[in-house]
Amino acid sequence: RENFFIPRKGVTPDSLNTAIAFNRLGTQVVSLFSLYDDARLTYSKIFNKVHTFSARAGVRYLKDKTEQDFGLGYNSAIDELVSVGNGANGLRKIGGDIGESKWLSTYFNMDYSFADKYFLSGNLAADASSRFGKNISKGIDINSTVFSVLPSIAAAWLVSSEKFMADSKIDLFKLRGSYGLSGNDDIGNYTARQTYKSQNLLGMQGLVRSGLGNDQLQWEQVTKINAGLDLAFLNERVQVSLDVFKNKTDQLVTYEQAPTASGFDFVATNSGGLKTTGLELSVTTRIINKKNFTWDAGFNIGKYNSSVTKLPNSEIITSFGGAIYLTKVNTAPNEFYGHQANGVYVSDAVAATEGLSIRKPDGTLVAFKGGDMRFSDLNGDKVIDEKDRKVLGNPNPDIYGSFYNKFSFNRFSLNTVFTFTSGNEIFNYTRAQLEGMNNVYNQTNAALSRWKTNGQVTNMPKAVWGDPMGNGRFSSRWIEDGSYLRLRVVTLSYDVPFKPGFFKNATIYATGNNLVTATKYKGYDPEFSATESIFGQGVDNTLEPQFRSVQVGFRVGL
Repeated sequence: RENFFIPRKGVTPDSLNTAIAFNRLGTQVVSLFSLYDDARLTYSKIFNKVHTFSARAGVRYLKDKTEQDFGLGYNSAIDELVSVGNGANGLRKIGGDIGESKWLSTYFNMDYSFADKYFLSGNLAADASSRFGKNISKGIDINSTVFSVLPSIAAAWLVSSEKFMADSKIDLFKLRGSYGLSGNDDIGNYTARQTYKSQNLLGMQGLVRSGLGNDQLQWEQVTKINAGLDLAFLNERVQVSLDVFKNKTDQLVTYEQAPTASGFDFVATNSGGLKTTGLELSVTTRIINKKNFTWDAGFNIGKYNSSVTKLPNSEIITSFGGAIYLTKVNTAPNEFYGHQANGVYVSDAVAATEGLSIRKPDGTLVAFKGGDMRFSDLNGDKVIDEKDRKVLGNPNPDIYGSFYNKFSFNRFSLNTVFTFTSGNEIFNYTRAQLEGMNNVYNQTNAALSRWKTNGQVTNMPKAVWGDPMGNGRFSSRWIEDGSYLRLRVVTLSYDVPFKPGFFKNATIYATGNNLVTATKYKGYDPEFSATESIFGQGVDNTLEPQFRSVQVGFRVGL
């Protein structure tokens, strides 16, 4: 339960569609009911001291139910009247949301090993969800409920346990591989349903369609293949793990353009496909191993490439936080897509030489002049419009990873962890707002170098109210290199010497987080997550940066 009140005194008024809000009143109630159950049977046994077998069979059930109800009011007579009912008539607003979903999974898995050298694991799951459509073509229909069948298998061979490896200098040599199918129901509670909402028209209250249902909408199916090896040598002072993987997504949920007659722009379908390949390498080693001094170090590095394999149309253009994305078959999903900016026209004469224009809504052309941004005319028609957009970058990194060091000297130890990415681009939405000069926001000091007169050489265009030439549009001007190297964690500790008694051990420590970041990015933080979805990657839409912190403590063990 929540109540809030924003007074008129000392607060800037807010603009509504039909009035000015001098103070604001609100209340809401949010409830969540969740029920989870996992009932299973297990069996395990060792046969003849060499065959180890275990199995599990069970059923999982999850039910979620949510409800939100809220009321908003504006312009109570005085700041002492703080409840929604005291708001001005005609400005009150009520609303809310409901949601309910059910998920059922029946599963079986088994693990088998022979002589601790050969390992085999198998899994089989049958999942059903209330979020899916009622006329799904794939899966198994049980009592009018369609279940997705998702098997997987994994195997490993501990080569170093074989007799022919007895004289080898390799301490550990293990080969492993897996193949499996997975799915998810992360499509929203009612995406597959035809939904309605209340609407007032000319004083008449009624229902209108708010969602175009798809009774064939089902789970995305991901085929995962993984192969890897583990190595250890020099008395296990050096350990290496390598994984190579390939994921192929079929029935990818895509928002496909809906028929015009439906009255909707898009409908969710399983008409897409995606392929991802990559590798990950990790190495850990003890470089120095003395009685009073040790040095451990390691790193992991990864790389992946994703490409779209199937779309309902040749390409899809989406937007998030002011960024425009292009998704095409045989290219990476969600690449930044906008105009190429090439500096500022020095003078009217230089702009007239190129003869570029924009087209207004009424069809008339307006020529670029001195102080305007110089955009690339990719199709050569002398008009800068959406036909001149190009791929400006990819929010996915070329490589990513981390490395660490641990030093121990007598009772002192020092641990450091660094993380990094390379090759990813970021749309700096914050800088676009604070340097675009197309609104009433305060601007950064960069606006002081804006173009003011013919002959001036600068990278900052002129300031014109409303930005009629689109100088601040989404373009390469706002795309920046998001690569970084960050000192993630550094810890210095000391084990206090004392005679063990009630306390077994004691340690004094100091830990610093996010102390140093090396990056060319001009924003506050190159590492962020604007959304959990792939849609919205790489957009820094005024996100709160990760803060530096130092913690000093004393830890005891009983």
